[in-house]
Amino acid sequence: MSSWRLSANGLRTVVELELRQRIRSRRWIWALVGWFALIGAITSLVIWAASKNWGNPDTDLGPGGPMAFGLITYFVLGLGLMIAPAFTSTSINGDRAAGTLATLQATRLSAIDLAMGRLIAAWLTAAVFVLVATPFIAWSMVLGSISVWQVLVVFLVVLAEVAIVAAIGLGWSALLSRAAGAAAMTYLSVIVLSVITVVVFALATMVSVTPQTERVWGLTPAAQEEYAKYVNDYLEEHPDAASPPPPVDKCTWWERTTYQPRPDKVWWMLVGNPFVVVADAAPLPPGVSADLRSYRRLSNDPLASVRYAVRSLGIPSTHEIDDCSSYYMELPGYSVEWDADDNAVVKGPDGKVVNVSPVKRKVVNVESPVWPWGLGFHFAWGALFFWIAVRRLSIPAGVLPRGTRVA
Repeated sequence: MSSWRLSANGLRTVVELELRQRIRSRRWIWALVGWFALIGAITSLVIWAASKNWGNPDTDLGPGGPMAFGLITYFVLGLGLMIAPAFTSTSINGDRAAGTLATLQATRLSAIDLAMGRLIAAWLTAAVFVLVATPFIAWSMVLGSISVWQVLVVFLVVLAEVAIVAAIGLGWSALLSRAAGAAAMTYLSVIVLSVITVVVFALATMVSVTPQTERVWGLTPAAQEEYAKYVNDYLEEHPDAASPPPPVDKCTWWERTTYQPRPDKVWWMLVGNPFVVVADAAPLPPGVSADLRSYRRLSNDPLASVRYAVRSLGIPSTHEIDDCSSYYMELPGYSVEWDADDNAVVKGPDGKVVNVSPVKRKVVNVESPVWPWGLGFHFAWGALFFWIAVRRLSIPAGVLPRGTRVA
């Protein structure tokens, strides 16, 4: 029989067998109850903190709804990535060590039946833990500005990531004879995708430092030295007085050469991070794509913040810096805002505009999604490990490692 011949009856048989083995113990039920209680406690704390500290009741975004939804999503994704390996990393080598795998291989079940059935059963078990968070997601929806479409898309992507991690665990379980080693390598794979990618990006950013010539709108070095000398002399004569205001009327263009990192050259390393994939795939409320900066500021949405941060890192620097607007912040009664063209607008104590910065902030485009690339990368790794599992389950097995039990 071909190892790649998938049959509905064989697949159903393996799935039912795996699920019966998993739910036969009451410890699975207690684990689910404990998981529900943990999610409930964390959600309650998140929603309470969001409504008290980060909510914006003056807008239609609700008192902390997006904030709570984003944090709960990340919490469920993180724990889902931790739970999935437990169901597959010991699936094949565990049955091989117990002597039950050879019995199944002696039947008419194909290798893909055994691998796919175990993967589906493990994914369904992990999906139950993920879906337990549904009532708490509904709670965050009530708080404001969270649609059913957003919840559906986010949960589908989270479940896809869980399935991929389960496939990776299945492959390690087929490759390594010891359950502890397979579990360790699976968790290491999860850490590489979710943590090491950020570490490597940070290190690569530090290495990418290059000299850049910047145009600065502000006080020239000579004007800064003159102002610093004036402040020192003034404070010596008036020790109880506050520092005199900076000479903002002397702001002008000047150039300087600095060494700056270039995250725009290595930002793609973050595309394969599961948390970035989920954040970028999360649908945004209507009309906020063109002004994501204002939305994330008003809503404190973690998903939108991560999406905005990753997109910002991928935009090359314009090499223009506005230092003058920050000087106005030191003047009593002055405020700095940004207009529709992303120019810094300085308003005086009477509310009138006194200065408009010629330097525009970076325009972050969130229209073109990057999450399909990251999810496609994950699917490729999951498919590779699933192929390894099928190959290792094929009969005849060939040469097995010394000490491997057959029956």
